[in-house]
Amino acid sequence: MSKPLVSICCITYNHENYIAQAIEGFLMQKTTFPLEIIICEDASTDNTAKIIQKYADKHPNLIIPLFQKTNQYSQGISPGFEIVMPKCKGEYIAFCEGDDYWIDPYKLQKQVDFLEANPEYTFTFHDYEILYENSGSKSLGVGNRKIDDLVDLESIILKKNIATASILHRNILTKQVLLDWILI
Repeated sequence: MSKPLVSICCITYNHENYIAQAIEGFLMQKTTFPLEIIICEDASTDNTAKIIQKYADKHPNLIIPLFQKTNQYSQGISPGFEIVMPKCKGEYIAFCEGDDYWIDPYKLQKQVDFLEANPEYTFTFHDYEILYENSGSKSLGVGNRKIDDLVDLESIILKKNIATASILHRNILTKQVLLDWILI
C-alpha cells in the first residue's frame, strides 16, 4: 500500500450498536488518494472489538485495529493523542468517534481538495446533524454560519461548537503543541 494521504482516526469504547455504521462511513469514502483507518478500541466490555476485528479481517490493508487490554482513558491517557496520532502516516487526519458516522461519500475528498488549494489553512470542518436516539428527532449543528467566517483553535476549544467527526486537519497537531498553546 502506498503512503496514505489521509489517516482516519477512530476512538471507540462500548460502541457495539454504532461502530459498524462508523466503519461503513469510512469505507464508502470516494477519494483520488490512499487512506488508512486506525481504530483504537479502548477495552470495551461489549462486542465492539469483535465487530472491528471482522472489518479488519475483510480490509487488512486499510483498517489498522489497536486493541487495548486496559481502558486507557480511565488511566488518564488520551487514546487519540497518545495512541492513535503517533501511528498516523497521512498528511491529513480526520477524526470520527465510534458512535458517530459520515454520510457524504465525498467528505474527505472535499476537505482535502480545499486544504490542498489553500495551504494557509490548517483544518476544515463542516456542519453536522445530531440524531437523538430516543426520539428519532434531528437537529443541525453549527448551521447559520456565514460561509466566509474563519474559525481558530481558540474558538474550537472554548466554544466547543464543532463536531469532532466534521474536522480534517493537517498532521501537525500533537498533544504537546496543544498543551503549549493552552498554557500560553
